[in-house]
Amino acid sequence: MRTTNRIIASVTVVGLAAFGGLFSPAPLPAQLANASATTIGLAGNHTATARGFAAISVNPAGLAMPGSGFSLSLLPIQVRSGIDPINFSDLKDVEGTVISAATKEEWLSRVNTEGRQSGTFGVDVSELALTVGRLGLQLSTIVSATMNLAPDIVEAVLFGNAGRTGSPTDLSFSGSTLEGFAVTTAGLSLGVPINSATGGMAIGATVKWSVGHGVAVARDQGGSFVSDPTRVTVNFPIVHTDEDDPEFNNGSGVGLDVGFMMTRDRMSFGVSVQNVFNTFAWKEETLRYRPGTADIQQGSSETDFEKQSYSAAPAALKATIEEMTFDPTVAVGGAYDVSEDFTVSADVRSRLGDGLALVPRFHLGAGAEYRGLRVLHLRGGAAIITDGFQLGGGASLVLGPVNFSAAVAVQTGDLEDTTFAQFVLSFGNR
Repeated sequence: MRTTNRIIASVTVVGLAAFGGLFSPAPLPAQLANASATTIGLAGNHTATARGFAAISVNPAGLAMPGSGFSLSLLPIQVRSGIDPINFSDLKDVEGTVISAATKEEWLSRVNTEGRQSGTFGVDVSELALTVGRLGLQLSTIVSATMNLAPDIVEAVLFGNAGRTGSPTDLSFSGSTLEGFAVTTAGLSLGVPINSATGGMAIGATVKWSVGHGVAVARDQGGSFVSDPTRVTVNFPIVHTDEDDPEFNNGSGVGLDVGFMMTRDRMSFGVSVQNVFNTFAWKEETLRYRPGTADIQQGSSETDFEKQSYSAAPAALKATIEEMTFDPTVAVGGAYDVSEDFTVSADVRSRLGDGLALVPRFHLGAGAEYRGLRVLHLRGGAAIITDGFQLGGGASLVLGPVNFSAAVAVQTGDLEDTTFAQFVLSFGNR
């Protein structure tokens, strides 16, 4: 038991040390966050209706459409977190109690069915989101981290090295991963109206400069616990930014988003392509490698968690770092004003590539907003996404030019089971 606990503690400490490179520097400024609570409240179905500072990250053509103009959002923060299949509700149910054997068995059965126990955490902060006329400016930071534990690690945590039966058993750590990043992005947007006799029409573009502040990637390479004779091996190599010599810029690049929007009577239509190109890449010279190995047997132990040059890292980890860029995302949306106070909208969106996954690979959904209460605007939406779904809802208290907006959403699928929450104080937009 003590041997296994030592190894679990070692892996945990190394993981936290790697993420220290993400969270210990002062500012952790990444691709543009959604500064508008409307976007989350509509479950992301906003491509044809985004206006004001919401248009900067969704569809810059909205800056030249009726309803835009001056808008300002004051430090909107979006928080997302989730663990699965053992979730926060499960942990809450056993808070302050001894977990029963039946509960442990049921939890482990779920983990075995899923093939892993995952956890995710993220914070999106827009330090500035401002539009004046057809121009928009946004500065935002995205911090994201995910971890996957192999089922046998969960078994060891729940039952100890004696196993579920009371007899020592062999365990494999294969499939465990750790991944995180922190990036800040500054975006400058411009919307340009197009003359049309039949309704509003505009194109737009957002030029972005991203700076990476921290990254960490780890992959288990065959760690295990062998019961007879007792032996614990760890092989969990990690690549991360250097926490001993932190830099503001550990990677950078320029990207371009473009958009189109039009209205015809009560109908609206929008198209946006995010990251038509994006040159972002992490700086290899600021990355470090830790072998993350240990071999502990009766009477002897060998460990190697010493920091080394990035050039010594396994090819698989280097390939993962190279893939952690921003891929193109194409969105097409439509909306219909059922009445002056009620609008329905729909979006279909696809992310092309396996880079930094900030949105699901596929999205098909619809949303609605009701403004009939004048001072209170209500909205909600739903979407089918890759391997799951997304549900959102929110409201805005409209007091003249001042708006207090809040939104929540839940998401399952390829980006893990996640809960989102956002509050926004803004002027001129929601």
